[in-house]
Amino acid sequence: MHYRNVVCLLSCSLFLSSAWGCRLDPPEHNIYQKQGKGVVYLRPYKETNLSLPDVNYKSLRRLPNLLIDPTTLDKWDKVPPLTDLTTDYLYEGAQAWYPHYSWHSDGRNILYAGEVVQNPPGTPPVDVASFKAWGDFAADKHSLYFEGKRTDDNGGGNSLDIKTLHQVEFRPPWDPDLLGLILRDANFLYINGHRLADPDSFRVLAQKSWDQRGKFSTAFNPCVAMPFGPWDTLARTRTKILINGEQLDADPDTFSVVRWMPGSLLTWRDKNGLQRKVLDKEKLAWDEDLTKHCLDFSLLEKKVFWRKGPACKQEELPGLDPEQFQPISDAVAQYQDSLYTIIETESGDRKLEIVKLDDPNLIINKRFNAGKRHGYLLTRAEGWPYHSGLHVFESDGPLILLDNRSPDEREAHLNDHPFLRRWYARDNRYIYSFDGAQLWRYRTADPKQVRLIWKEQHSGYGYGVNYKTGYLDGKITDDGEFIPAPRNEATK
Repeated sequence: MHYRNVVCLLSCSLFLSSAWGCRLDPPEHNIYQKQGKGVVYLRPYKETNLSLPDVNYKSLRRLPNLLIDPTTLDKWDKVPPLTDLTTDYLYEGAQAWYPHYSWHSDGRNILYAGEVVQNPPGTPPVDVASFKAWGDFAADKHSLYFEGKRTDDNGGGNSLDIKTLHQVEFRPPWDPDLLGLILRDANFLYINGHRLADPDSFRVLAQKSWDQRGKFSTAFNPCVAMPFGPWDTLARTRTKILINGEQLDADPDTFSVVRWMPGSLLTWRDKNGLQRKVLDKEKLAWDEDLTKHCLDFSLLEKKVFWRKGPACKQEELPGLDPEQFQPISDAVAQYQDSLYTIIETESGDRKLEIVKLDDPNLIINKRFNAGKRHGYLLTRAEGWPYHSGLHVFESDGPLILLDNRSPDEREAHLNDHPFLRRWYARDNRYIYSFDGAQLWRYRTADPKQVRLIWKEQHSGYGYGVNYKTGYLDGKITDDGEFIPAPRNEATK
């Protein structure tokens, strides 16, 4: 299965720093090495190496990555010298391998991922003298390139404007684009090496993770870079619809998704009717074969299944649209205004319960979710590390989350289970504290007076960042009542 290249500026930024909680395993690097009068490209993760007999090893250098501005780097981020021919590597994420390759040249040839770049017949040859690189994108005076292949012409009125060329960064809530590279200059977009007009009209429509187990799955590993990645990115310009940078034959103004299996399949409807595009034939076949995986909820192209019993016994949930069925954790999925919950006992028996939400517009996207008169908690049981669950409780009036700085799932995992970081809420009578495994409820005379104190702490997992943890500002009496600390009138 082929995975598109991930654009990374420095190798040191791809891994979490080592500490007692996470162990750093640096990848084996691909290496350009002298062999006879030529070069061999060593690939530790492949069965074969690549022989380059016509490449001059003595003159071989890595081309500068012009996306990197050395003046903006942190002091510990150092760009290796261009004579370092060991910077290519692949690293393993939660769902895929991510290659990190650089462009190289010996003055006569351009190389990418151990292969000499050669343009197709009928196109200008590679011009080594004018060749420049920006991550996986490159250009010479005649051509544009991406991941070692010629992608477009370069010249005339459509020439690349090097002075204004820069990478397009996705702003929150969107995640970085792992499956492509988007650049722009004053006049055009350059998406995976292809030139597009209307650069100001580009916007992201949606993203979808390849990991369909839900972002609260117990398989979450905070020690893995990008634990939910990669993810498909659906975007548009004024005239184009794009999936991971690839242009679709679709009308942007009437486009709507019918079925999106990230990394595998995209089916849509527009003014021309229903259209279906296979993104990866092998991955789609794997996704559709229930014998290949043993997920608690399996979303096929047209069907939804849940794991009913041992030995991966699957049962179909008839009449459900898989595009609207959203797994949340190992035990909980949302379908419209209902939660599908797998109940599992210590004996291994499993049954499915359907919980109707008290608010049809509520989206379960946090560990602590507030309905109109109910709280919906996504739990992980203590002493049972691979068991998720759902806890529903009735509140005394409207439930208000104190989530102005609620921890996300990575932050929540930065400490031992149960989570040190907590989620808080209040209603007309009580204050609630939830640590991911257990819920505490305290009476309080005036819930509106309850405040949190935020303290900055250092992650025990060595992430190299500090984070803030919320604590109730006040005291808890022996009989379970919470008394808020007196408020300073001057700071109200």
